[in-house]
Amino acid sequence: MGGGGSHARTPRNAPAPALSWSHPGVDEAIEHAKALIADSRTAIVVSHESPDGDAIGSSLAMGLALEAVGLSVTYFNVDPLPANLRFMDPHGRYVRTLPEEARFDLTVVLDCSERHRVGKQFPLQGWSERLLVVDHHVTFDPDFAKVFVHDALAPATAELVYRIVSALGVELTPELARALWVGIATDTGSFRYQSTSAEAMELGMRLLATQMDVWEVSSHVYESQAIERTRLLARVLDTLWVAPGGRLAVLTLTDALLEELGCDASLADGFINHARSIEGVEVAAMLTGSETRGYKVSFRSRGRVDVSALAQLLGGGGHKHAAGCFLEGKAAEIRARLVALTEQL
Repeated sequence: MGGGGSHARTPRNAPAPALSWSHPGVDEAIEHAKALIADSRTAIVVSHESPDGDAIGSSLAMGLALEAVGLSVTYFNVDPLPANLRFMDPHGRYVRTLPEEARFDLTVVLDCSERHRVGKQFPLQGWSERLLVVDHHVTFDPDFAKVFVHDALAPATAELVYRIVSALGVELTPELARALWVGIATDTGSFRYQSTSAEAMELGMRLLATQMDVWEVSSHVYESQAIERTRLLARVLDTLWVAPGGRLAVLTLTDALLEELGCDASLADGFINHARSIEGVEVAAMLTGSETRGYKVSFRSRGRVDVSALAQLLGGGGHKHAAGCFLEGKAAEIRARLVALTEQL
């Protein structure tokens, strides 16, 4: 490395430094969260089904922080971790079932603010009397929990978790920094999306100061793809449909194709971005499922269209740049509905 100046490093055993920007509403909510944590001895952390980088990164970081202040933590998701994110759980912390006798003092829900988003298979014994929600999505159920650490302007839930980590006085270890980095980097598109803020860049600086291995993380997340994923991508790209005028692009991933190739739907994470990258496209959608089972519909926006508003019209939710819903019907019928609705936004 060149240059004559010194580079600041986070000292070993030092608590995570606070970010420069203060948000009074969030800061007050974090104080309530600290009180819940202080009164707890056991906790379960869970994020939404079909977890992405921010869901996994923020929930893993939250769990590590809780462990650091003395809680026994269970890491849960109804779905398996995507292939490119399994490196984040080398010790096999995550579970998908709970013993009948399992009980927890605290349930922490990350990256979603609605009960159904954690999945229908989430066990009843996973819900405790104390419920803490940490999320940055626009759509949320205010009756879901008494304590929300919520900020729709945050670029990722990972940023809010970092604020909690700092408030708890937890050491910012490379493992914790890695989890937070995956959350902030994936939800900002590697710091390319409009959600990339000065706060996001400052957080990135704090995490890099731990000397975490950025290339190791990036190579796993972006450049360690199974050959089955590449073959699946080729077939899904063949389904590309662009609406007249070129403003909407749709990809379709059917259950039949997954069965034919012997693939899991998690391998298709990020495919939707290929549709969004087409010049002139403002909204990209990806349909996953079948006509008999229904389709999970994911949306991505270039920024001019708020896809959370689109998703809400269809019974779903999300935030401005990424949202989703579930629809029944034939793929062609769903595409027609999307065309009509996007023309109104």
